[in-house]
Amino acid sequence: MWQNGHKKGKNYNLAILSNDRTLPGRWAGGMNIQKRITQQQQETVQMFEYFSGKVTRSAGVAAGAAFGVALAVSSMMQPARAGGPLPYDGPAPPPNVSVAFLYNQFASASTFYTANGTKLGNTHIQTDVPVLRFVHTFSPIDGMPWGVQVIAPYVSFLGNQEVGGGSVSHQSGFAEPQLSAFLYPVNHPSQDETVVLAYFLSPPSGSYNPSIALNASTNNWVNNFEIGYMHKVFGQAKGKRLDLEVWADGYFYGNTNVQTGVHLKTDPAAQFIVYAPYYFHPQTDAYVGLSFEKTFGGKISEVNPLGTFDTGSRNNFTRIGVIAGSFLSPTIFAQAQLATDVQARGGAKNDIFFQVQVGKVF
Repeated sequence: MWQNGHKKGKNYNLAILSNDRTLPGRWAGGMNIQKRITQQQQETVQMFEYFSGKVTRSAGVAAGAAFGVALAVSSMMQPARAGGPLPYDGPAPPPNVSVAFLYNQFASASTFYTANGTKLGNTHIQTDVPVLRFVHTFSPIDGMPWGVQVIAPYVSFLGNQEVGGGSVSHQSGFAEPQLSAFLYPVNHPSQDETVVLAYFLSPPSGSYNPSIALNASTNNWVNNFEIGYMHKVFGQAKGKRLDLEVWADGYFYGNTNVQTGVHLKTDPAAQFIVYAPYYFHPQTDAYVGLSFEKTFGGKISEVNPLGTFDTGSRNNFTRIGVIAGSFLSPTIFAQAQLATDVQARGGAKNDIFFQVQVGKVF
């Protein structure tokens, strides 16, 4: 509802040593990772050779380059999020108010998985992402609450960043801002039931340098459509109760320009988030509960003069966690989530994802 986030992707280079032969590639950035392929990791090389017998050797080299670009795209998609909706985003906010939010999100990944499931250890992708968010609501339209908001994330890389044992250059900075409007076509507080529709637009205006491996920004347009549904499972609407919140998002991406004649094309991606908060203290709306998140899609291809090549990058992970929140005063509230990825393909697998949010209603 009031907020949502994009998984951001960045670019870096990869050169692979197979049987002591370096498979070269041309890169937008200036960093190469040279990695000796073991028998288990031959699957990674096979990703480069999906076109076997159908394209030339030079096209195969280009596909290898595309995969290298994709690794950074994938590894940044998951750690650097501007935040999905949290349980307090389910109820409709009061009309004609402003709400200021401050988030901090920490993510740490020690493994990377190819699209086919090969595990690459010796990985360290760690980010800290403070997020500012401002919401303003207006008088209802035909009884439907609505409002607008802006979200500004800042991505900080912590320490050395590595994938498969290779160091990755990185640059902290602002990610694309998110501009949004939302509407509650269904709002029944007495039944603890709402439906919210939201749209988010992110222009390519963040910190981006094609010569850097990991950027804070993806340097592309992102259109995000969201629908959320909230209803109590049991209990009283204003008392102790168990709620169920289901959120569904669709992401549509513009191209990311890498260099003249070369760009990254990202397929649409989908995201589902489910919360089951139990409100145990109605006076402060304090809750504890469980969270589940699943994303899929987001296949990234490199388009160059030789053709279009699958990079192996996907937006595909499954995350489970615990959540908690409470109003600290009538106008100040806090929420937190601690989660871990239980599955990932075509990207980094987070060992820890932790976020805390504090908000103030004016």
